[in-house]
Amino acid sequence: MTWIILQFVFLAMPVVLPALLYRSRRYFMAKFYDKMIWSEKARRLYTHVLLIVLLLFHYVYTSGHPGEFGVVPSTIVCAAWASFRRADRWMRCLLDRPKRFVWFALLALVIGFVPHLYTMSVTIAFILLAALFYPSARVMSERTDMRKFLEWLEYPGALADSYHSIITQDCHDNADNGSPYNPHDMNHQKQNENEK
Repeated sequence: MTWIILQFVFLAMPVVLPALLYRSRRYFMAKFYDKMIWSEKARRLYTHVLLIVLLLFHYVYTSGHPGEFGVVPSTIVCAAWASFRRADRWMRCLLDRPKRFVWFALLALVIGFVPHLYTMSVTIAFILLAALFYPSARVMSERTDMRKFLEWLEYPGALADSYHSIITQDCHDNADNGSPYNPHDMNHQKQNENEK
């Protein structure tokens, strides 16, 4: 019975975590984004924590289904995930190509109904979940842009928007994207106040 409850917990995580934390402007998430952008050690730890979660899921699944050979393909993916360089490349590849991300999400959904590929489906879902919170190549290049860096320092919410805007390149330069603030409007207001 315990392993069934644990499997439900593992299945809920890819749904609940993005619902609670995706595009979050909370203080601890701003710290998380900052560490992930600037520290390779943080990104390495992140990929290793995901690997531990995946191996724990495999252990729980095989405890309830002894002798199940369907765990072999997903175990191979876990073994490949042990290399940080490979994991980093895979997640950036998913982030920088949104269509590929969608295809893998559909693949995970479809193969979830194939009994022997269930663990592979959950493994793909967890990799997609991890990729949602991984810095893209675009945001990594933006950290060298002094204007963006100063904007992130002044408005922590701007970092969350930059971190998660996969489709639009410069959401703050083009238009207000529905966020409760627009940093450029605030800069114009400050300039007008200084002129007065």
